[in-house]
Amino acid sequence: MTQHSPFEMGLSSAEVIARRLPGLWWGMFAPSASSQAELVKMVVEKQMAFVEGCVAVQTEMFKMMVSPMDGSHERFMQAALGPSVKRVKANLKRLRR
Repeated sequence: MTQHSPFEMGLSSAEVIARRLPGLWWGMFAPSASSQAELVKMVVEKQMAFVEGCVAVQTEMFKMMVSPMDGSHERFMQAALGPSVKRVKANLKRLRR
């Protein structure tokens, strides 16, 4: 499992927000199909990341039930953050183009 630091996640999230704000601001004044699609995508991807994080944490809990000595809070945090990190990195890659 890849480790994701909260610092890295914070910086990447801040950059995604900074890159999206001008488009969202302009979309309020001159709505278009693409600005509406971006807004819907933003909401849906957060919902999906939340659900995937919940499933990942549940999976880690089941693994811990099988081998209780291997459990740690770090595994749960990384499982929960994984889907969000994946989306933030994908957004950065797409928005930097």
